[in-house]
Amino acid sequence: MATRRTLHGTPYPTPDPLRGDLAPHHGPVREPANPTRLLIVVLIALLTLAGLTYGGGIAVDRILDQRRIESRMGPKPQLARLPALEVPLGGSRAVEMQVSLVLAPQIEAERILRYQDRIADRLFQTVSQTDTETLTGPGSADFLKARIKDAVNREAGTGLFRDIYIERMVVK
Repeated sequence: MATRRTLHGTPYPTPDPLRGDLAPHHGPVREPANPTRLLIVVLIALLTLAGLTYGGGIAVDRILDQRRIESRMGPKPQLARLPALEVPLGGSRAVEMQVSLVLAPQIEAERILRYQDRIADRLFQTVSQTDTETLTGPGSADFLKARIKDAVNREAGTGLFRDIYIERMVVK
């Protein structure tokens, strides 16, 4: 469409001689709303809301269960997991163990775990010198806990943990 400008530069449209004065084009003619489509959309929206409500109810129930458990048993202890260790006992026998330490309040796991290699070396030395009967007989868990406590206290410092969990101890 050609434009004609005035002294002030305001454009005024002029009719295009090639196109003529055609009627302006409108968008496609819309079909009337189909009630079946509307019903399907509403049903899908309602099912989505029902699913979200059900999922939210399950999440809230689990949170409340966890709070009830914590109120009865106390909060979950913070653990520092030492690396798995396999110590030969002489001959073809060995002990394989996995140990976690229950940390004292306001102690970060990093404070003990930065010494984990030194603790493992100390445990390797003390446990490898132990008799096989000591590790397979009664009181073997207490004996091992005492050795772990000595190693951690000596390498990382005292007062950093409250208890020792022996997660796995296998004498092969």
